[in-house]
Amino acid sequence: MLQCVDQHSLDLSRFVCVTTDGSPAMVGEKKSAPSLIVRHCEAAGYTQPINIMHCIIHQESLCAKSTNLGDVMSVVVKDVNSILSRSLNHHQFRVLMDEVNVHYNDLLYFCEVHWLSRGAMLSRLCDIQQDIVTFLRQKNLPHADQFSDPRWLAPLALLTDITSHLNALNMMLQGKDILVTNMYVHITAFEIKLRLWEAQLASGQFVHFLRLADCAPDDVDLDTCVSVVISFHEEFVSRFAGVRVLVGDFKLFTAPFDFPVEDAPASLQMNLVELQCNDEMKAKFRTSSPFSFFRDIVLPSNNFQKYIAHVQSIVVMFGSTSCCEQLFSKMKYTKYHLRSQLSDRHLNDILLLSTSTI
Repeated sequence: MLQCVDQHSLDLSRFVCVTTDGSPAMVGEKKSAPSLIVRHCEAAGYTQPINIMHCIIHQESLCAKSTNLGDVMSVVVKDVNSILSRSLNHHQFRVLMDEVNVHYNDLLYFCEVHWLSRGAMLSRLCDIQQDIVTFLRQKNLPHADQFSDPRWLAPLALLTDITSHLNALNMMLQGKDILVTNMYVHITAFEIKLRLWEAQLASGQFVHFLRLADCAPDDVDLDTCVSVVISFHEEFVSRFAGVRVLVGDFKLFTAPFDFPVEDAPASLQMNLVELQCNDEMKAKFRTSSPFSFFRDIVLPSNNFQKYIAHVQSIVVMFGSTSCCEQLFSKMKYTKYHLRSQLSDRHLNDILLLSTSTI
């Protein structure tokens, strides 16, 4: 990394955040890569605060694994694998799907490293649940009785609904133009949704759980439903520590006209007072996004320089490592074994074209 910094003549005095994927080499307090980078900056005389943040999307995917319905998921994975991993079973299953003329003609694999595969696999499974029961009985495969047991299908429906909501959250967190402040808003909103769902499920309301609502009331264990949602909420609350400490800094960017001046850093208080007393800018803020407001209105005015510097430090933060992983995926598909004439220069050019927005 330091070689890249030197190669591109990057100014480490403007270095404000390190976003990691949570691997062991990235999370240690003394010998991890972020800690070594911070110490290097301190040794070079750079005194600005440097935040270390765990990728928000990775943490969300870890929260998705915290369900206490693991026994249901293990049965589902075993049955799906028993169909898809054996050629004869897979062929016969697809023939059955063609005969019954369902919308889908196959199942989906579940892969731990694919963020959305759990929800996609469960949704597909529930849609063709009756056909799976038929096939399992024809082939004398295990768990056919469970897939026809309403009391076992209710937790499956709950798990499917929860993972559908988690997949929707994951999609909100992805994208090139998603700021870390937007990502934190989505996480905070989901935590509030979990509290709402906990109260609704405790009273037997399934308005946000459509598959669970199709189950008979006597087959649904409300205590299990509530405990699942509580476990998800506790997991969300225990994570995202690296981003929660920045909430005050985020609000200075997203809600400058509502932020108490006395709570702002001393270096920003004078700029904040001037900004809040400017009625023209206050009116323009209401009709634009925070990013557009500071980029198109505040920055060209050549005022509020310290405040602009703070806003820039927030905007440049990466809330996730997804852009790096997308680059690695593009590189993997570019460097396959048949491209024997691919040079480093060609690879750099191809990756530049595939990632550029120009």
